[in-house]
Amino acid sequence: MAVTVELVRCLEPVRDLYRRPLGFERFQAYLDLVRAGTGTEALPLSQLNPMAKPHALEYVEALLAFDAERVASSAAAQAGAKLTDADDALRVIVVPMDDAMGGWTNRAFAEFSHRYERKYEVPRGWATVVVWTSETPTPQLVAQRTFETVYRTVDERRRGAVRTLREILDREGRTMRFAEHQRLYDDQTIRSIRRKLEPLLDSHAAPIVFAALYGDEIAASLGYPPLGIPERGGYELALAGAAKAEKGSLEGNVAARSRK
Repeated sequence: MAVTVELVRCLEPVRDLYRRPLGFERFQAYLDLVRAGTGTEALPLSQLNPMAKPHALEYVEALLAFDAERVASSAAAQAGAKLTDADDALRVIVVPMDDAMGGWTNRAFAEFSHRYERKYEVPRGWATVVVWTSETPTPQLVAQRTFETVYRTVDERRRGAVRTLREILDREGRTMRFAEHQRLYDDQTIRSIRRKLEPLLDSHAAPIVFAALYGDEIAASLGYPPLGIPERGGYELALAGAAKAEKGSLEGNVAARSRK
């Protein structure tokens, strides 16, 4: 069993798109890029900002400077090799999302949609590596984001979509551990987050899920009531929970071997 990956390059065409003057011709070129000669959405670029300002061109050029697509291809191959219990074939594509210097993209909404509402991408085997124009473009960022999206895509293709807060936290915890994220919050903060979210774990209501995952500040910006959660507190709880479960599993295996 194995997960095989195929790289689909799009950064050079996106750079060419952003080099065009703003206007209808650029937007038409964007539609042509998305459709790739098929007449329908052939590439998962629906959330790419076709009318982005010059900073987006600079960002894409920075990605091309260290060959971010080669980095993603290598990381995807490594991630696929680690998923020894899966059998799948994915197409990997690096997509820059514009959440800076303009109102095209609300990052929380766009990230949520990318992670949990991928009705088009997941069935077609797309592992879309999203990087944001507000982030510093580095090989390390691209590699870690690739590990995340490969794991998340394979998991959804095997187990189905997640809906409740409990399901999301479970998948994101395993995803973040797979991508080797490091915790940001101490144990006391994690315990506080857990106490507040435990009664809400079976909810799938957007105001609760958004506030739980992204924290009070983003919740308030969207008009959702706060839950007393720090920035990205739900994700940090997920990571801590997955690390604890993994440790317990390892300790159980060691104990079982010692009894033999």
